Amino acid sequence: MPAQVTEDVAPSLLRALGDPVRLRLLRALPTEVLAEVPVGELARRLQVSDTVVSQHLRVLSALGLVGHRRGGRAAYYYVKPEALVAVRQVLARELPGMFAAEARLSRLSARNQLIGKVVEVRRGEVSTEICIDIGGQVVSAVITTASADSMDMKVGDVAAAVFKAHDVMVQK
Repeated sequence: MPAQVTEDVAPSLLRALGDPVRLRLLRALPTEVLAEVPVGELARRLQVSDTVVSQHLRVLSALGLVGHRRGGRAAYYYVKPEALVAVRQVLARELPGMFAAEARLSRLSARNQLIGKVVEVRRGEVSTEICIDIGGQVVSAVITTASADSMDMKVGDVAAAVFKAHDVMVQK
């Protein structure tokens, strides 16, 4: 998420996300670039005009929550999952009573967290392998199946790979 996401933007984020059409847009958009959706399709899904969708997408884009690609005359949009995680962390610091679980996570040092999207979950009876795509690279970790179940970990979720200094995995 761009550097403009700081504690000072919490009111702007709340205003932007408080609009029902914008919230519906975020829910309707895919969380990966390869599954982008054109404005016309979003307007059809939400049963509003292209102009309304475009105006709301401009607000979400300005906050860094939505990405887009131009293809000829059409614009294709998608949600930036890492930006949503950053927004949750900002709001968790600003509104700790409402986001207590995220507030606990935000105490981790930023240098040991890699935010990405879960691309594979291999469940076993005792352990589960979680594969997280972080900017085109996949990080895998093995956790207990009970932990994966309690987090309701599934493909498409936004998750953080957290590294400890003495437990670094190398993948080739």
